[in-house]
Amino acid sequence: MDEEPMKKPSSGSRLQSVDRAIAILGSFVDTASDLGVTDLSQQLGLPKSTVHRLLTTLEQGGLVEQDPATEKYRLGVGLVRMAGRVLMRMDLQQAAQSHLQALAQACQETVNLSILTSDDKVINIAGFPSPRMVRNVGWIGREMLPHSVSSGKVLLAHLSEQRVAHILAAELPHFTEETITDPTRLREELAQIRQQGYAVAREELEEGLSAVAAPIMDHEGHVIAVISVSGPSFRLTEDRLVELAAMTCEAAEAVSRQLGYIGEE
Repeated sequence: MDEEPMKKPSSGSRLQSVDRAIAILGSFVDTASDLGVTDLSQQLGLPKSTVHRLLTTLEQGGLVEQDPATEKYRLGVGLVRMAGRVLMRMDLQQAAQSHLQALAQACQETVNLSILTSDDKVINIAGFPSPRMVRNVGWIGREMLPHSVSSGKVLLAHLSEQRVAHILAAELPHFTEETITDPTRLREELAQIRQQGYAVAREELEEGLSAVAAPIMDHEGHVIAVISVSGPSFRLTEDRLVELAAMTCEAAEAVSRQLGYIGEE
């Protein structure tokens, strides 16, 4: 019998299962043929019961799929989706790089490229710091709550109503006296952002810090990222914010076109 005794998995055995699952996925990379349980068992030197159990788990996650006629397996569409997300981010950063740099040189303020994470945080994934002594750092990897920053408000403005409701139903902390935490007031501002095409945050995350942000669209017209310009409020006056909004929108539109967005017909 090719059976393994039932026992409570330890952390070590769980890690071993992950290693084995990775090995199974790797086996499909090196062949153009579908593989069965016996094929994988012999190739990897694992019991058939182990291979079958892991394939079942991988199939449930969409990482492999079974041909009902041959009962053999191939890589699943779930991997394509994952790869697509990685490639999209790589394409986004590559497409945005020159435009971010040009915008940073033109405005002499900190420029960032940001996205929304699955747990509803805004994170900077690329950027250029201002060359000036007094500046906003805006480091790569910094996470922020969307209601408190211009980039987050742009992203919120283009989310589904269901997701917006979920985010606004959570506690919205005050960071300064200017942070907008009232859901009704936030919704009014989100409507204005959709109409004017950009968002402004005036000392809502930190005192003395202001910013403006505009959306980047993919080829289907979905907002996938945001370009923002931030700096000290004494430089980013109301008139200057209007100028920066136009520059930021122009840069975001250029990146969107590079990603295949052709605008509304």
